[in-house]
Amino acid sequence: MKHHPGWLAAGLLIFVVLACNLSKNKNTSTSNDQLTNRPANAEVYVDQIQMAKDDAGQVGDSTTSFNPSEHTVHVVITLNKAKAGTLLRAVWLAADVEGMAKNRELKAVDYTTNASDQKIPGYLTWSQDWPKGTYKVEVYINGVLDKTLSYTVE
Repeated sequence: MKHHPGWLAAGLLIFVVLACNLSKNKNTSTSNDQLTNRPANAEVYVDQIQMAKDDAGQVGDSTTSFNPSEHTVHVVITLNKAKAGTLLRAVWLAADVEGMAKNRELKAVDYTTNASDQKIPGYLTWSQDWPKGTYKVEVYINGVLDKTLSYTVE
């Protein structure tokens, strides 16, 4: 039986295209300590989350590492598009912090977007120095966990 290199190449090309499309449709990814977990048909979703330092009560420089004495930490949630009535919930957790239960909820903030809201800032203030460890912010869109971002206090 004679093998035709052209058929073999075409078959491999089809396999690669199908494999790429399957991995592209998967909605779980990790990059920059961001974990995405959303339904494939989500109309509004978190495009990006970033943590930031405090700059006199305003969002400062972007970072994922804070000093214990930085009592206010900011988060900026950017949605893929603005749509009035989108229910957003940000949950701040102490993921792995000495002296606290794992994934202890520190605060939850609910927000309903207006027609122009695409970038939503938020912050959490601790009245004393933050305990060292790993923290995270989970963002829910319309009641479904969409994206999580981890950050540290060192």
